[in-house]
Amino acid sequence: MLGALKLHKFRGFDTYELADLTRVNLLVGKNNSGKTSILEAIHFLVSKGDPFVLIRSANRRGEINYASERNQQGGPDISHCFYNHRLEPGTGFRLSSDEYGQVSAQVHLADFENQSALFDDDDIDQSFPLVLQMEGNTLKVPALPVTESGSLSTRHLRFRRPWSETGTPPPPVQFVTPESLDLGPMREMWDKVLTEGRESEVIAAMQILENNLESIHFLTSDASRTRSGRAGALLGFHEGGRRVPLGSYGDGMRRLLALSLSLIQAAKGVLLVDEIDTGLHWTVMEEMWRLVIDTARRNSVQVFATTHSYDCLRGLASLVESRPDLVQDVSTQKIERALSRSVRFDATDIQAAVEQNIEVR
Repeated sequence: MLGALKLHKFRGFDTYELADLTRVNLLVGKNNSGKTSILEAIHFLVSKGDPFVLIRSANRRGEINYASERNQQGGPDISHCFYNHRLEPGTGFRLSSDEYGQVSAQVHLADFENQSALFDDDDIDQSFPLVLQMEGNTLKVPALPVTESGSLSTRHLRFRRPWSETGTPPPPVQFVTPESLDLGPMREMWDKVLTEGRESEVIAAMQILENNLESIHFLTSDASRTRSGRAGALLGFHEGGRRVPLGSYGDGMRRLLALSLSLIQAAKGVLLVDEIDTGLHWTVMEEMWRLVIDTARRNSVQVFATTHSYDCLRGLASLVESRPDLVQDVSTQKIERALSRSVRFDATDIQAAVEQNIEVR
C-alpha cells in the first residue's frame, strides 16, 4: 500500500505531499483544491506511467483539443496534466511514493534524426515538434510525439504497455467517477464475480437500499449493449414478478453496484472513487462505508475517495465509533493547495470533529 505520496508540478500542484496513508483514505477540501488530481496522480503512478492513463484523465474531464491541425475531429489534450497547463521543452512532472517508486514525464524538443533509438518504429510522423519522455524505476516507454497544444501520438504503443518488457504488470486500479460506470465495464466485472462465485456479496451491497433484492442479471443481446450505456441490467426480487431495469431505481443503486463490483475487480490493488457519496442518501452513509472498508480489508484493496459532504464524513465517524477495530484502517486528508502537504485526521480526530461540529472539510 501507499504510505506516502509526493507530487511535483502535476496539474495544479507545484509541490505537494500526503503522508501516513491508510487502507481507506477520504480526501476532503474545497472545490478546485485538487482532490481529483490526486486520484489521477495515484492512478498514473500505480500504473507505472502508462500514457493511456493521461489520455483517460483528459477524456473524463472533457479536456479536448479541438484546434489540432492533425486531427480535425479533436482529441484528448494532456497539456492540462502539467503545471500551468503548458507543454514546452523542459516542462514536466514527477510523482513518487514509498511503495511504487517514482514516475516522471518530461517534454523535450523532437530530434528524430539523432534520437531515433527512442522510438519503437521508423515510421514516426516527424511533424510533431515535441516528444514526451517518461521514466521510472522499471519503466520502459519510448518517447511519444506530442504537439504544443497537447495532442499525443500513441499509435505505436497500441499493443504495448510500459511494463511489457519487465514482465511485471502493475496491480489493478479501478477509477469510479461521479457518473459511476457504464454497464459495459460492469458487465465485464460481473464475469469475474460469476467465475469466483461472489454474486451474494454484490447483492448484499445493493440490499443497503433495497432489502427485497434477490438477483442481478446482465442481458447479452446486442440491442441491450448498444442502445444506451445505462441499459442491459435487470434486478430480481424475492416476491417474484417481472424483473426491473437497474435504471428504474435511480443513481443510488447504480452507485452501489459500481462500488461493489469495483472493489472485487481491484483485489490486491487500488480503488479510486471521485465523490463517493454521489446518489446516496445521508441515512445510508454508515452502511456504505461498512461495505467499502470491510470489502477493502477482505480483498486487500487500498481506497482513495473524495467528498464534499459532511454527511459522508459523519457516516464514517459513526461507523468507526461502533467498530473500533477499523481505527487503524481509516484516515482523512484535507487538501489545500496553499499548503505544501495535506492535513491528516485519523479516525479519532474524525470522531471528535463530528461530535464537536468542527469543520474539517
